[in-house]
Amino acid sequence: MPGKEVVILGSGDIGLIMARRMTLEGAKVKAVIELMPYSGGLKRNIVQCLDDFGIPLKLAHTITDIKGKDRIEGVTVAKVDESRRPIPGTEEYISCDTLLLSVGLLPENELSRQSQVTLSSITGGPEVNESLQTNIEGIFACGNVLHVHDLVDFVTLESYSAGKNAAEYIKGKRFNKKGIEVVATEGVRYTVPKYINAENIEELIELRFRVGNVYKNSYVSVYFDEVREIHLKKRILAPGEMETVKITKDMLAKYPQCNRIIVKIEEA
Repeated sequence: MPGKEVVILGSGDIGLIMARRMTLEGAKVKAVIELMPYSGGLKRNIVQCLDDFGIPLKLAHTITDIKGKDRIEGVTVAKVDESRRPIPGTEEYISCDTLLLSVGLLPENELSRQSQVTLSSITGGPEVNESLQTNIEGIFACGNVLHVHDLVDFVTLESYSAGKNAAEYIKGKRFNKKGIEVVATEGVRYTVPKYINAENIEELIELRFRVGNVYKNSYVSVYFDEVREIHLKKRILAPGEMETVKITKDMLAKYPQCNRIIVKIEEA
């Protein structure tokens, strides 16, 4: 154990799970500090890792100072404004001997860059089509190198698809046609895949995406150009929970001249 009194910066799933683990190992987790006004982790992890152990979660806060010489003695935290800047006069000192940083995962894409694969400015991972092929023929991407997943189950399913398509490519099948662009807008940060070619879909494709804020009693809407085809009511949407929407082959067949598929959040 690195220490007995812990402050954690970052409330993604890893930060939440580490708060529970440190507590179970005998440490006192004084607080979990989160810059954003919402947690980046799954709701169930907030409940099971923080609420069940009485660990406070300070949203819209950041650490502004660290005190200590040979080791940490404490940290100063402060509220932040809408621009994520510390608000003077809101500082609070928390004594601790350990600061755990859980400040996000970055997909490792050195090989992708060397291969001239186009990367998303939002996810840091490759832009792929419905077959998980990148803009470079024969290079497929899946798992956390593509985008950060909530569960390893989804990573496994995605890897099955990428592996199957890579095997088909070796046998001579080609997935070159770029297809319809999927546009994330109005509350949706990104989608995977970025392009959909109906010719390569057997029955349907699951479009995965994350929202950029917390939305309550809203709708996930999917437009084929100007026509709304999907309008799903959601009680709550949060950035920490990956969402999916199913695009069927029949839907694509209805709009053979479609140029863009638009995914957005609409208020009730």
